[in-house]
Amino acid sequence: MIEKEKIHTILRRRPAVHQLCSGAFIQEPLRLTDLLYAVPLSPIGFGAQAHFTAQYTTELTGDQVDQCGLHNLLSQGARALPVVALVNFSDDNTDPEVLENAANSALNLGRRIISWASGDEISPFGVVTLTSDRSFFRLLAPHSNLRQRLGFGNTGQNFDSQISRIYDTARNDHHFDFALSLLHDAATELNPLFRIARYYNVLECLAAKLKASFNGHSRKAVKALIGLEEPSLSEVVIQGEKFRYDPVEIAGRLRDKLFHGVQFREDHLNDASRGVFRLLEISPNTIADSMKSYCEIEIARWANGASKGRQ
Repeated sequence: MIEKEKIHTILRRRPAVHQLCSGAFIQEPLRLTDLLYAVPLSPIGFGAQAHFTAQYTTELTGDQVDQCGLHNLLSQGARALPVVALVNFSDDNTDPEVLENAANSALNLGRRIISWASGDEISPFGVVTLTSDRSFFRLLAPHSNLRQRLGFGNTGQNFDSQISRIYDTARNDHHFDFALSLLHDAATELNPLFRIARYYNVLECLAAKLKASFNGHSRKAVKALIGLEEPSLSEVVIQGEKFRYDPVEIAGRLRDKLFHGVQFREDHLNDASRGVFRLLEISPNTIADSMKSYCEIEIARWANGASKGRQ
């Protein structure tokens, strides 16, 4: 625990990346390492949300929200969204982009630890990067794909029907509802390697009944679930390099090692996938996006009664 009077010394101007995160409450500054600190700040409150709610009420009903009512809304959310600044110091006085990239791993781990300590979900929303003589700041706006999953050919009434089927299936099938929950967790995971493993968990969950046909071999069951033949290779060119890879094979092996407490290494891949370890290093989102698509398609199949995992 850090004494309050020392906080200004801790935050003195030196090269550092300050990541502002909402959702977690801590009472005192915490030292995670010699270079990484967590500092409690004032809560954001629900001011913007209160004004938006009042505006929505007015547009919906035509009634004006009186100032007393608006004040009550503001008071109700005054302590909402407590803020923590995760501060990662550096001994290098270099470009802000370089400082941020170097700090990412420490900050990601720091968020997980603060989430454990507070029991809350923690969301980064801003970054302030200081060099010895300049400051830079930017927002980390929540990412949105700005799309509807099913796209062309599944709009209007067809899309409404699909959504209704997914809802009804989840309400009556806890197994499917759990898979939806796993998919939600995967979509919000910031670490791309962990996201790949989480997407694999979604598919393995839906392939549970198929595993017996493959002597408990989950990767074969997942491939059977989504209709992939052996070998099921994808091809991509990244930074001038061509990669051919089996996304399910890679995702399954990655999940197995992480789940069983083993650091994932290149020699954990089979001979056919060995060269893809570099793809995991330079563009892990390529594999994560493939796994995400498999998950979303299989969710739709399951709700339509067409998934092999329901048989």
